Amino acid sequence: MEGLLDQLRDRLKKAKSSLRIASPWIEGEVLEKLLSYTPKGIKIEALIRAYEPKDLEITDEYTFKVLRRFGADIYLSHKIHAKMLIVDGEIALVGSANLTRRGTQEDGNLEAVVLVEDKEKVRELVSLFEGFKGLSFRLPADAVAVAVSLESATSATVLLLEELKEQTLLKAELEDSTLLCKLVRIFTTPLDLPKLRYAESKDWLIAYVNTLTTGKMFKLGRVNVVLELSQEEREGKGLFSTPLKTIKIGQPFSLVGEDNQLDRVIKSNSTGYSMDTPVRVGRLLGTNTPVYVDLVKVSSMHMAVLGTTGSGKTTFVRRFLENLPPNTTKVFVFDLFDEYGEGLQVNKERLLKVELPDTLLLANAEDVKDLLRDYGFVLQEKSMQERDFFAGIRRLLKPDINLSALKLMGLGEVLLRHAKGEVKSHIEELMALLVRDYGEEVLTNQPLVIDLFEKALNSKEDIVVFNLKNITNLNARLNAVGLLLKEVLHLSKEKRQKSLVVLEEAHNFVPEKGAVDVPAGRENLATIITRRIALEGRKFGVGLIAVSQ
Repeated sequence: MEGLLDQLRDRLKKAKSSLRIASPWIEGEVLEKLLSYTPKGIKIEALIRAYEPKDLEITDEYTFKVLRRFGADIYLSHKIHAKMLIVDGEIALVGSANLTRRGTQEDGNLEAVVLVEDKEKVRELVSLFEGFKGLSFRLPADAVAVAVSLESATSATVLLLEELKEQTLLKAELEDSTLLCKLVRIFTTPLDLPKLRYAESKDWLIAYVNTLTTGKMFKLGRVNVVLELSQEEREGKGLFSTPLKTIKIGQPFSLVGEDNQLDRVIKSNSTGYSMDTPVRVGRLLGTNTPVYVDLVKVSSMHMAVLGTTGSGKTTFVRRFLENLPPNTTKVFVFDLFDEYGEGLQVNKERLLKVELPDTLLLANAEDVKDLLRDYGFVLQEKSMQERDFFAGIRRLLKPDINLSALKLMGLGEVLLRHAKGEVKSHIEELMALLVRDYGEEVLTNQPLVIDLFEKALNSKEDIVVFNLKNITNLNARLNAVGLLLKEVLHLSKEKRQKSLVVLEEAHNFVPEKGAVDVPAGRENLATIITRRIALEGRKFGVGLIAVSQ
């Protein structure tokens, strides 16, 4: 045995390209002494058994450290029993001995090893080794976690091998695809495995976990599969595979690198095809990789931006708008709290800021009744004067800026036009109260406001921001948004103009049933037109971004 090892050392010193090692058990000190003879740059591959804990008690942690120090590729097998070393694909040692002290020393086991130099026989052994590799799995050198239990087909508990943050993206390399995963939770459990307590080699840990069926670990995480990535985009199919393959216990995970593969994923839509018009909205957490949203998908399928106060909803939308390619779509932003006026960083020639004054926009007779009722006047159309008054109001007020009398006359004139007798007295009292609450302008400035609407709708700028913060009356604000949305939809139908509507704090315009403050019992104009855009907008090129809590 000693003579053969001497020959092997001589051969290793002369190795030119490769060393293949298959040995169920390997001890680090024996391996280190052997590999110390190999020239730098030699490709080393090691095939090791990892079937039960006993295997990793013999193949110690130091073995994996030595292999990594020499740049070896490590493969784990549950079944390997063959023992062979192949140098440069030209000579081979085949026998019963493991690379352990008892397997290689003269005072150890009684072993038999044969030196094979016949080129054809060596080629057969190389082919056999490659076949064993195909039935094994390769330990990634950059592994940061390993699966220790399965929660579902697409969720696993992992042992963390490095310090990671929640929401970190990980990948699991499979035979013909890659699972892209997210670390959604990190937690710890008490240690009860002493061997893991002192382990330093990530590779040894992965191998050891492959021998375990139960046991508590130290720092753990919950990983969910996000998608399965094909090796390449196939003809007629997207980049993503379905159905998702399942994670297996012992599966190692690596960090998702900032490479071309990740860039292709980020620039793919939900079906796995490349985005038509990718718009940058930020960076992937913990990386410098840009993240994109497909403008075409937003326009055809709409988008909801949801989150609690302060979570960054408005910042996200601003970044989206700032990175929109010029002259691709007309954007109309409905801004309740003046969050886009100064915060939106785009070229001045692309942005129009419309500061709407406080006003009272009434769209129909029901709005007039609501306004009277708010101030304690109840007109139920029982008397002739009341019926004549509301008949006149219905002729004058329409939920359309081109048909409403408010385009040409102020609200005060509209209210007084058909008011007589006691009704007139009520209207005059109402107007005095409105002036006290809102100022005299709210009875006269409606034509000015509608003129602002029309100029903004037909402006040359890409992005139009309607600042609604000055409109204090809730119903007037809803009517302003509803009237504008109706015109956006009309312009898109008539001129085939691609448009994008941004409803900031959308719950203020499209409330849930029973929502506080916003009148949800009688559907407001903003709700009606927003629903039409959501259902029909894609036919006319109108997209919707709803920002809400």
